[in-house]
Amino acid sequence: MDYFEVFALPRILGIDLSSLEKTFHELSRRYHPDYFSTAPAAEKTKAVRMTALLNDAYRTLRHPVRRVEYLLSLHGFKSDGSKVPQSLLMEVFEINEQLEEVKAGRASAEQTGSLRAQIKEKRERFDAELRQASLAWDELVKANASEPIRKEHLGKLAEILSESSYIRNLESELEGKGKGH
Repeated sequence: MDYFEVFALPRILGIDLSSLEKTFHELSRRYHPDYFSTAPAAEKTKAVRMTALLNDAYRTLRHPVRRVEYLLSLHGFKSDGSKVPQSLLMEVFEINEQLEEVKAGRASAEQTGSLRAQIKEKRERFDAELRQASLAWDELVKANASEPIRKEHLGKLAEILSESSYIRNLESELEGKGKGH
């Protein structure tokens, strides 16, 4: 049973998060191991497995990036950093150099703030691309598009994720530095 099936959802990316949360709580109550304390061992085991599955599914589906990654994995795709455009790699290289200055304590607060803003702007651009591609995926599913068209679009989603992962990693590194790591 995949994560979408756990919540009786179609394999789309535009999920109503409040509905997902509500269903999660309902199912969590239904399968909570405490309700199976006097049940046979097989039922207890099933309840524990279902609770673990529910928790994993909920954590994955409530997060937009993880949701896309999971959908891609269901279709045999994964983000592949080897297909990143040279221009992005050059930008990442330059940002990495600035990040090293920050980590070494050689950057001013203004330089650090500027770097933070630059990375945030790039992440927001990728987030917007991912949202648009996710909406397009949902439309393809609703229109019952052919398998080749869907696969081509999944490839685009994987590409966006792959590229955005570079920026997300830089953002994590910068924030880690800012929090005393």
